[in-house]
Amino acid sequence: MSGSIYYKVSYVVIGKEHPGAIISTDEQPRVGDDVVFDGKVFRVLEVVELMPPLGDFGFLHATCKYLREQKK
Repeated sequence: MSGSIYYKVSYVVIGKEHPGAIISTDEQPRVGDDVVFDGKVFRVLEVVELMPPLGDFGFLHATCKYLREQKK
């Protein structure tokens, strides 16, 4: 995918009680990436395209697992 696409990513956290997050980003997450939200670090396990990009906007779903608190 082109670098000119902006993504809305729905992150779902497995194995830990956490509501997840919906984040806008200009980089597509990939399996194995670490992502930080709510002061915590998560590892991306799966990325699914919810629908083909509309113009320069894409919708993705990412499943991730909790790794640790973010270092300050």
